[in-house]
Amino acid sequence: MGAKEFGWGIISGAAIGATLAVLFAPQPGEKTRQQLATAAGDLRDSAGHMLDQAKETVGGAATKLEGALGLQEKRIKQKMDELKAELAKYNDEVEKA
Repeated sequence: MGAKEFGWGIISGAAIGATLAVLFAPQPGEKTRQQLATAAGDLRDSAGHMLDQAKETVGGAATKLEGALGLQEKRIKQKMDELKAELAKYNDEVEKA
């Protein structure tokens, strides 16, 4: 199970648990509304936290990918420079012959 599925499981479980608790707990309507508002706020905070974590994860992966691509680009340029030097050397030898 990935972090994404786990996070959605937590959020879903919290929402279902809060709903069931409100439905089966005998109490005045004002208190029920207050509990619903608190549960909704907690759920919003949890979702926001998960979104922030997802952004950090994606940002970190993007940074790593950029670094890897930059390294590959550097290696390719080095190889191209080596090939150009070899071709120039070969060209000089052909012209001398």
